[in-house]
Amino acid sequence: MRRAPFALALASLLAFASRAAADPSDTKPPVVIWPTLVPAGDAPSGAPLHKPQPQTEKDVYAHAQELDATLRDAVQDLGFTLYVADAGPAPGHMRDQDLVERAARSAEAGTPEGGTWVVSPRVEAASGGDYVVRIIAVAPRGRELRVRVETVPGDSVSVRGLVMLRDLLTPTTAAQAALEQEREQAARGSAQGILMPLRSQGRAVLAVNAGLFGGFTAYSAQRASGSDDPRVLYPLLALGTGIGVGGALLVADEWDVTNGGAWFLSAGAWWGAAAAYYLSVGTNVQPTDERFAWAVGGGLIGVTLASFTLTRTNMDDGDAMLTHSGAAVGLMLGGAAQLIGQGSTAKGTPSSTGMGIGTAVGLAGAGLLATQVTTSPSRVLLIDLGVGGGALVGAAAASPLIFQNPTPGNVRGWLSSGIAGAIGGGVLAWWLTRDGGVATPKAELHLPGVPVPGIIGESVSRTGTAPVYGLAWSGAL
Repeated sequence: MRRAPFALALASLLAFASRAAADPSDTKPPVVIWPTLVPAGDAPSGAPLHKPQPQTEKDVYAHAQELDATLRDAVQDLGFTLYVADAGPAPGHMRDQDLVERAARSAEAGTPEGGTWVVSPRVEAASGGDYVVRIIAVAPRGRELRVRVETVPGDSVSVRGLVMLRDLLTPTTAAQAALEQEREQAARGSAQGILMPLRSQGRAVLAVNAGLFGGFTAYSAQRASGSDDPRVLYPLLALGTGIGVGGALLVADEWDVTNGGAWFLSAGAWWGAAAAYYLSVGTNVQPTDERFAWAVGGGLIGVTLASFTLTRTNMDDGDAMLTHSGAAVGLMLGGAAQLIGQGSTAKGTPSSTGMGIGTAVGLAGAGLLATQVTTSPSRVLLIDLGVGGGALVGAAAASPLIFQNPTPGNVRGWLSSGIAGAIGGGVLAWWLTRDGGVATPKAELHLPGVPVPGIIGESVSRTGTAPVYGLAWSGAL
């Protein structure tokens, strides 16, 4: 790949001038430059953002590679530190919100939490051999996107990109971004009666759950001792609740506990306790009062594992919701699986062992999944709705099996149909709520659009008309 001689000379001259004007004593935040993406994004387009491919987008790919190299050199010439370890966004995570979130984080682990500049160049072929060049920059921990867009000849893509980047990263621009950020924080602090942003916003959630779990621990200790004297129980409840709340406040004062982290810890505590309690019931632990001690032990194990996970990665509200959802779905599927093995749903049929194992597996699996994916609470709730609705549809479809002749085989078929419906409904809800930012190969046949339930017609009878309900699907192949 060769640059035009004039463009190369001009780019070098601009870089030298920028370096000469930079103050070596300035300490500037690092800069992350994402690989050049297409399309430019300033006009409606059906193609998602993606890296240009050398086979199908040869010309755009060449200019993108040239623009990448020029911008990376220019960042260092402007006196910034280029963070080269960032390989860019993953497919489906190239949106404006992803730029803002990346700018809020430090360049690498172990560095001060000051944020980083994030630059996302875009290029797109226009008519007459011209190209649309779009440079997007987000200041460290900023909340607004700074954009420069120009249509330039093909041999000037890298030069104009350098000039646009220089304008976006000038000291005046950086100072303005820092000033706006300070004003925003001051306004937020004045509205809340504080001068600094809130720290440990999850302290209330953590304190409530810790207090309840402390009271439950005290109650379990009293039951395990064999005593039922209320003169012992009430002081123990007060003591356990106080220890739980006090410990939670100390933890929130020492570490920055977010709402997502607090709810993630509560998932480990309560669902871990539920799993251990169901297992103790299923294994017929005697005396029965000791089953509460099992629950406390399971909760402590869950909190320990959740705390270890939080030391390795951050958890947001979506991750916590996913963990709670996984444990709840595991409880239902585990109980249904045990009932399938027994071939009966009659009253008194034990299913506690399956419920305990299912809860533990669902809690652990969803917790691990939450460390690998990023999702929103609303999407998790929609998938849960799909799981529950699918289970009801599957159970309703197979209901004649248990209403007419409830044999063990028919009961197993009915339960299996409910489980299959739950899985199918969950998969369908996941597919309908998926992120559409992943590029689809051109040769692949796909079905755009989603089914829309509603009235698709009407039926005429002697007594009048009645609506006909169904699903409508619109789109093109």
